[in-house]
Amino acid sequence: MVGSVRSMEAFDFRLAKENDLDFISQLSARVFLKYGAYDETVLGWLLEPEVITVIIAAGADPLGFAMLTLEREKWLEPRRGHLLAIGVLPKHQRKGIGTALLEHMEKIARKYGIEEMLLWTAVDNQQALSFFQNAGFHIVGSEDHYYPRGQAALALSKKLSQ
Repeated sequence: MVGSVRSMEAFDFRLAKENDLDFISQLSARVFLKYGAYDETVLGWLLEPEVITVIIAAGADPLGFAMLTLEREKWLEPRRGHLLAIGVLPKHQRKGIGTALLEHMEKIARKYGIEEMLLWTAVDNQQALSFFQNAGFHIVGSEDHYYPRGQAALALSKKLSQ
């Protein structure tokens, strides 16, 4: 599937494969280092069958990834998806890649009948908080000492059904 953003640059989206593990691990270590050993955490998430991991690339070059877990259907509860991680190579940030990746993950979530997407972001990560709020997410909660290194986090939610 190919999408485009404001710059009209085309991106390719594909499910992550085994040969993407190094890229995902290294990018996670780089962009999430402040919050803990997420290179290891993310690789653990990759082993979970309900986690969908997508790579965004320009040609053969991966630029970022996102991970979505599908919550099992519960009696009388809306189906939810949890955006576990979204990361873009630092030199490619603020170019619409994160937006394209997030929109793609929302499409996947809708395809699976997900009505609400949840995520957590650090209280002090103003760039991420602004990004997600601009994409329609709203703060629905918080937790002290959420991350492995002890930082507090905000829970954000976006209704996908319309």
